[in-house]
Amino acid sequence: MKSGMRKYLVLLIVFSASVKAQEIKPYLQSPSPGSVWISWKTDSGIESLVQFGEDSSNLQHTVSGNCEILSMDSSYFYHSVRLTGLEADHYYYYRAVTGSLSSAVYRFRSQPPTGQKSGIYRFLILGDHQIINSDRYERLMQAAREKVREKFGGRIEDHINLIINDGDQVDKGTLDQYEHVHFEQSASLSGNIPIMTTVGNHETYGTPGLPLYYSHFFYNDLGYKGISSPGGENYYSYQEKNLVFIHLSSEHPTHEQVEWVQQIVDSVKADTTVDWMISVAHRPIQAEQYVGDISVYIRDRIIPILTQTEKCVLHITGHHHLYARGQLRDFPVYHIISGAAAWDQYWGQSTEKDFDDEQKTIDYWTYQIATIDDGKKEMTVESYAIGSPKLGFTLNNILIDSFYRKKDLPPPDKPSIVTVPGDTITLPYTFTSSPYSTSTNVPYNSVRFQISADEDFSDPDIDLIMDYENLYGTTGFPDYKPVDINNDLDIFRYIVARDKLPDGNWFIRTRHRDRNIEWSEWSDPVHFIVKESSAVLTHIATNSNIYHTNEDIEVQYRFGPGNPLDWIGIYKTGDIPGSVSSTAWEYVSGDSGTVSLKVSEQGKYFIAFFEDDGYNELADRIQIYVINTPVLVLNKKGYDAGEDIRVDYSKAPAFSNDWIGIYRLSDHPGTIGSTRWSYTTGIQGNVIFQGLPAGYYFACYFLEDGYTEACDRIIFSVGSDLAVVNTDTTIYKQGQGIVIRYENSPGTGSDWMGILKQNAPAGTAPLVDRQFIGNMPSGSVNFDTELDPGEYFASLYINNSSLRVSNKALFVVESPVSGTDPYPGKKDISLYPSPTSGILHINFAGMEAGNVSVKVASMAGVPVLEKQLLVLPGTVSGAIDLSGEPPGIYMVFIRYGDELIIRKIVLQ
Repeated sequence: MKSGMRKYLVLLIVFSASVKAQEIKPYLQSPSPGSVWISWKTDSGIESLVQFGEDSSNLQHTVSGNCEILSMDSSYFYHSVRLTGLEADHYYYYRAVTGSLSSAVYRFRSQPPTGQKSGIYRFLILGDHQIINSDRYERLMQAAREKVREKFGGRIEDHINLIINDGDQVDKGTLDQYEHVHFEQSASLSGNIPIMTTVGNHETYGTPGLPLYYSHFFYNDLGYKGISSPGGENYYSYQEKNLVFIHLSSEHPTHEQVEWVQQIVDSVKADTTVDWMISVAHRPIQAEQYVGDISVYIRDRIIPILTQTEKCVLHITGHHHLYARGQLRDFPVYHIISGAAAWDQYWGQSTEKDFDDEQKTIDYWTYQIATIDDGKKEMTVESYAIGSPKLGFTLNNILIDSFYRKKDLPPPDKPSIVTVPGDTITLPYTFTSSPYSTSTNVPYNSVRFQISADEDFSDPDIDLIMDYENLYGTTGFPDYKPVDINNDLDIFRYIVARDKLPDGNWFIRTRHRDRNIEWSEWSDPVHFIVKESSAVLTHIATNSNIYHTNEDIEVQYRFGPGNPLDWIGIYKTGDIPGSVSSTAWEYVSGDSGTVSLKVSEQGKYFIAFFEDDGYNELADRIQIYVINTPVLVLNKKGYDAGEDIRVDYSKAPAFSNDWIGIYRLSDHPGTIGSTRWSYTTGIQGNVIFQGLPAGYYFACYFLEDGYTEACDRIIFSVGSDLAVVNTDTTIYKQGQGIVIRYENSPGTGSDWMGILKQNAPAGTAPLVDRQFIGNMPSGSVNFDTELDPGEYFASLYINNSSLRVSNKALFVVESPVSGTDPYPGKKDISLYPSPTSGILHINFAGMEAGNVSVKVASMAGVPVLEKQLLVLPGTVSGAIDLSGEPPGIYMVFIRYGDELIIRKIVLQ
């Protein structure tokens, strides 16, 4: 265990490093106001000591730690010592000792007090230094040290609190790479400044891969507000001062990570000790080189959660070996790529595209200095370059970018569209925004235009952001400087090109963004009509991409040329129109409308829109499947946690690489990895999936290695009592309304809350009443049904089934007639003591011999004990043991013959 007491011994076969004189180079990590880990590597010796003190000449304290031998040939000894009991924001001197070897004496500064809201917190950002046999990363480290000394004076630990690495610290997860690529090249700073790393794709490569990442770093005990990571050291969080860091894993796209991030953000929103939140992941959320090589999972699943609070200000990534910076389209959050110490990456190597949420991409080798200044309520980030793949190390530590985020500043003023068109316009046409205006001294950064066919702009046809500068591309040989492609652009003017919009009614609006990345309000929309347009926006659409044989396939077409012989046809995939006949076809009528087609054979098809009885295609094709609907059957309605799950399938289309996947109920296939999956073979068969943790899931049949769902999802649950149900009281009078509250429902739209009789007689239906709750994950249900006196429970059931997914919330309906306890204070049955520490006595004085049924439930109605007691002649009392239950108030239900007696007791 990585507990600071003793690390387990792992023996791994690796290539040994070349033999050389041993030198201890300490590495600081996982700091807090009162502690820090110090680690180092030696070729031999298991002694792990750190001598430290507040004076370099008097290292009066000695702390011992642990040694883990990581190689089979006993040549890699990894030492770790945790210093504790440190004073916050305090300087200490130390040296690391193994046998006769000792390091030089280093100085570090402990972290500021947690929650401190004054002063400055500063950290470096470096990353993606995986390259072997290169000193690029070491040069970046040295350049950062020199720049800090130049800007602030003194020693680097006087001004830098932390170093953030954004992944790919190694090329492969082997010992020689950790030693020589990461630790050795970090040595110029690692003894003075703690370094925190992030899992990249290269950490997972090679053998053993990630296990060595776990062995070298000490993140298991980290967790902001005690929120531990379900992914272990794959992703983790911590708080320094009034700043929360979240190290994400783009390599582990799991639902558990999504839920973990939500927990952290929910806590950060309410935490008055936190003012700033910064996230780190390896793969970026946007990239203008190697377009598409990003993490859609982080972009679509994690970022929307992080932006639930404006405390989130910066998302740091690597993976691409250059520098890039952008801003989220709708939220005041920066995202950067800092991956400039690995393999060469430059303009012209890959697929490239200018994105309007990426303001600059610069193929230089850079690092960043980030400063949180609480006195100014400001974050500033400066990016410095030391060279480029084309120029080599010819840039003298120059500033190439800087940006900031200031708290509590108002946004720019609301703009307007000043060129209001008349009745109609012809394109091209120039729309102009009003000038930038603000009550602050923050200059403008961006102008955004939206054009929509609908006045509510729910789905704009044009959504364009233009920045005052847009660095994209390079000047090329000989100087390879970045090019500002917006240099001569008036971003307050938008020219709608002649072929951009078809004829019709449109609306336009605009807003302004300042360099504090705050957006103004949207301008009032302006209506305009386009005529005589040459726009080519012809398209076709269907309501589905899966159909049955002989089912009507409705094809909508829009903005066609309107020729009398334009037509829409369906072909088998692989067919070439004009070479073979279409499977089905129909002439269109006018420029927009609908045609209906049918296909009688199963298979893969495409739909195309053709011009004037020919084969010139006017729009993008639509791919469809014509199939029978696969039938999936689970072997059970609900499963225990860890229980294997069998899915039988039949009537399957049996395309190559069809598969069955299991997802969490809230997951969206294609944006997050499946929880379990398996290929199918043939028209029928079965697949068996390894057991799952408790939760709500669905299984579905997917086509051809893609995410096209060929059948309805089968929803199921794993584990019991997933949802929580309780009533507003445990005792109701007959005719009184019953309020049932619930949390963590499946949210399927067909979930229902039921009221059922307890111990209903055989042959009678226990269900008394039910209500569907819709797809709300939490809420309350009101029942007005007048219930007969008796014992009941409320429970939640999934997806219009009889599968209960919640606890049973017990309650009683009573009336003043015989059969209830009309005299709550009567003394013939009493409970004592209350409060009790566990043993509860029941006084039977004056009762006749017979059986007594005792039930105990929490105030939420959750049963905790049920017991039969026998009252013999002369019995004075009985007893039940509640010592295993948590403290609280409990309801005790005692049934004796036709009598039902209810009491409250306190367990302490």
